[in-house]
Amino acid sequence: MDFLTYINRMSEANDQKTIESYKFHHIDTSKCPECENFACEEECFRGIYQVINKDSTPKCVVVEDREDRCVKCHICTTACKLGAITID
Repeated sequence: MDFLTYINRMSEANDQKTIESYKFHHIDTSKCPECENFACEEECFRGIYQVINKDSTPKCVVVEDREDRCVKCHICTTACKLGAITID
């Protein structure tokens, strides 16, 4: 995926109801079912993300009480090729 496609996917907000917001993380959960590699969970060295329902309908969530560990390195936003994660 080229950079422009990646930026366009990140800026898409098809349905605001599918965006789950935490303190400063925002996840467009409508994109999660398309995920095949769970890169958000694998790449985050702070353990911020967990993918639930991997075997059926995957969904990325922020692990309770871990968001404050985030250093806003944006590894997760680049790892998610679907552009589902944004950080303020």
